[in-house]
Amino acid sequence: MNYTKTILILISISIFSCKQSNQEEKTTQKPIEKHVALAKPMPLSEMMSKVPELKYYHDRVKESLKNDPPILLLDDKEIRDEKQKKAQALAISNSDFIRDVYHPDTHAPIRNEIMNVRKALPSDIPPHTKCNKEDCYRVSMYNYFWNKTTVALVDVKRERVFNIKRIIDGQAELNKRLTDIAINIAINSPEVIEALGINPEEKEATMSNVKTALNGTKCERSKHLCVAPTFLNHINKKALWAIVDLTDWKLVGIAWTELGEYGPIPKTTEREIQNEFVMQHFCEQNNDTTLGDWNINYRLTSSDGLEVFDTKYKGKTIINSSKIVDWHVSYLYKEGMGYSDATGCPMFSSSAVVAFDGPFVEPINDENGIKIGYALVQDFRSPIWPAPCNYRYQSRFEFYNDGRFRITGVNHGRGCNTDGVYKPVFRMDIATDQEADNFATWNGKTWNTWQKEKWMDQKYAKYTKEGYWMKLSSKSGNGYYIEPGNGQFKYNRGDSAFIYISVFHSDIDEGTTDMVTMGTCCNYDYRQGPEKFLKPAENLDEKHVVLWYVPRMHNDNTPGKEYCWSTTVVENGKSVTKTWPGIVGPMFVPIKK
Repeated sequence: MNYTKTILILISISIFSCKQSNQEEKTTQKPIEKHVALAKPMPLSEMMSKVPELKYYHDRVKESLKNDPPILLLDDKEIRDEKQKKAQALAISNSDFIRDVYHPDTHAPIRNEIMNVRKALPSDIPPHTKCNKEDCYRVSMYNYFWNKTTVALVDVKRERVFNIKRIIDGQAELNKRLTDIAINIAINSPEVIEALGINPEEKEATMSNVKTALNGTKCERSKHLCVAPTFLNHINKKALWAIVDLTDWKLVGIAWTELGEYGPIPKTTEREIQNEFVMQHFCEQNNDTTLGDWNINYRLTSSDGLEVFDTKYKGKTIINSSKIVDWHVSYLYKEGMGYSDATGCPMFSSSAVVAFDGPFVEPINDENGIKIGYALVQDFRSPIWPAPCNYRYQSRFEFYNDGRFRITGVNHGRGCNTDGVYKPVFRMDIATDQEADNFATWNGKTWNTWQKEKWMDQKYAKYTKEGYWMKLSSKSGNGYYIEPGNGQFKYNRGDSAFIYISVFHSDIDEGTTDMVTMGTCCNYDYRQGPEKFLKPAENLDEKHVVLWYVPRMHNDNTPGKEYCWSTTVVENGKSVTKTWPGIVGPMFVPIKK
């Protein structure tokens, strides 16, 4: 059973594993705290005595520091075939791949770990790069000391390691052994046992492999690798978060979040056949379609959702690449807690919110029912959505007959709290008719052209009479006005977006290929990840630029005012899912000269 299937099973059974009687839970339930409680320090030796898996892992890490290079490898139980094994061996023998495994000053060994070795998907391979899909593998390594991920492509047939990229402050997807250790640390911690009031082993955890942060702790301050196994309490309609630090192997703290009212839990279904179909037809190969005057190329990625690329309108390239690279979800404003999640393929993905069937097309009609365009939509769901602590997102690209297009993200909830803020991180590489771009914002009187890389908050935006905030154009003046969400679009309460303009770079990892989770989940300010590409700020003159767009969506379960919310109700004796989506994202309007 592969890693993703294991995680899906863990999540799928998270609700059903709590099958004690209500009376038993009521008699043993402890009072619930509303806010974060930090855990008391537990000696590592004591935790290892409770968790044999941690003791075994700790000893392996210790031994790996004596090796040359000092890297903890995937063992034979975690390697499924000889090509994987060969890819790992080739990667660690490459001097560029292992460049950072020793401290540059003292040459002391630094803790490193191979997280995953898998076949490369088309979204992993840079444009104009040849690598046979049967022999092309992706190897990811996490450096705990620098909080850095190194990724390489390996051609096992030609014995070639290439396209090595380093993601600063980027954490690789977790492997199964770390997910299991996180769960076991959580269920063997006194704070979790006391809070749940029953043996935590009787409650399976959800979201165990999804990265988290708790502001003010080492998870955020020292950028440790942290996750949050989450336990559902059906009696009190709350979720207990157990924040686990996998750098220091300890419980950092616990917190309760409100789940709100919910109806019967939907049954999980067998999706293996559907998942294999999606992998084969939409992840392992590129696709294209023609919608009116639009010619669209698209593919599903491992963790960047649906990517639309090399897309043309009337033969002219319009979108070089666009995708949602992360979903940052913040809960408990003061404590700064949440998830750094992603959407992706149903296998090989670090996300718990994976592709549900393939992309589909739906018509866009005006108020008179006349078709004015098409939408390309991809659904991503947790297995038992809309159960609590399960999510449903969509990538939605709207293409209009008149040349306009809108790039959006859709959030159906329901999530782990009634008071959450969702921040999808859009990467938009839009083509003008020249390589050099001008980016400008309206200052109330005229267009102010940006001279250097920087960011801006929509709350300081001013708009033209048409509602435009931004303009992206070539030197000749061709390009687009950009209209953000201000409540004028259907299912939109305003985008409240941060925007970032960065110079396009193809030689370093700024999104040209599939990205690992970047930034932190739980900041409410501009620090959402793209800001790291602005340091030091480069001049924009005569450069091609990338627009990063990070909206903020607040969910709402108020009856009659629901937004980014879903639930299951009983109607006519049957289980029915009700959803109130929130949609964010800008409209691009061609400049008419």
